[in-house]
Amino acid sequence: MRRNPWLLTLFAVAMLIASAGYVRSQLRARVELVVVPVNVRDSDGKLVTGLTKEDFTIKEDGITQTISSFSLDPAPLSAAIVVDDGMGGTALKRLVPLLEVMTSGFSPEDEMASFRYDHFVWKLSDFTSDPRVIQNSYGELAKIAESRPAQAEPGNGAAAGPGWLREIAGLITVGSNGPPVLVPTAKDGPKPVPTSRILHNAIYEAATALKSRPDQRRKIILLISDGQVSGAGNTQTLEKNLDLLLQNNIQVYSVATDYALLEGPLGLLSAYGRATGGDVYSGGSTRDMETAFSKITEQARNQYVLGYVSTNEPRGSRGVPREIYVETHSGQKVTHRKSYIQYPAR
Repeated sequence: MRRNPWLLTLFAVAMLIASAGYVRSQLRARVELVVVPVNVRDSDGKLVTGLTKEDFTIKEDGITQTISSFSLDPAPLSAAIVVDDGMGGTALKRLVPLLEVMTSGFSPEDEMASFRYDHFVWKLSDFTSDPRVIQNSYGELAKIAESRPAQAEPGNGAAAGPGWLREIAGLITVGSNGPPVLVPTAKDGPKPVPTSRILHNAIYEAATALKSRPDQRRKIILLISDGQVSGAGNTQTLEKNLDLLLQNNIQVYSVATDYALLEGPLGLLSAYGRATGGDVYSGGSTRDMETAFSKITEQARNQYVLGYVSTNEPRGSRGVPREIYVETHSGQKVTHRKSYIQYPAR
């Protein structure tokens, strides 16, 4: 039987169109899958385990979404540990003997990198699974602690202004401000500004390092700080950093010292923690710090991970900030990222 070449051509074109449509739909599905790590606590503050997908409700901009993926398997961590060596000498002296405790919650499958900052940001080690490398990288801390006054000078530690008060309360989300501006490293950067406290720059450097780590890892920043920002040396902002953190599923967990303890939910540490689904723990005593380090690794590792494909579609070519709200049917306290930027499918 003779085959019509025109029919064969039309069939081949139809198959190509169908295949292209399938690829586009697959790419679209991958782009629109929103991943939300979640912690659930009971009234005593203990992590709640054993929940199922049916125990959760997730909303985006107030619209209930269908949970399409659900996992509660512990995942290996990629952690950028950031120490504010500009905080008071009392807090630094409290931290130095606890460096081994700080890394003890990490398993051999985890990886860590270390940073410290005051008026400049220093990357002390690349990612490693060896806790001794991290501990040794902070060898200068003991000497720095001896030279610091008991309490550092206060800076601007509050996420101030009506907009940021609403952000902290979880009533609005953070929009996109474009790609963050590159901050030079200690090797090729400008001369540091001695009066600066550059917390935002340190968060940016840590987030940039975590950005390239494998997606199957849970990415966290472990920050020990008094939460103060000051001086012209700080070139990054809370807005830009939150955009970077949310786009790359990075959570910020802080151990608060000095002024950050007084600022509480109005401070920068709380702003970073609440927006990214992280948390803030007290570092006001040796015992508090020990407890904080063990709880942070436990909380970051043991999370429910919810995924959904958004029913919202952005119009135009720009990204749209979407607000996320997760709750359990039993009304427990749920910690999760507050927002993400939805970009049009291409």
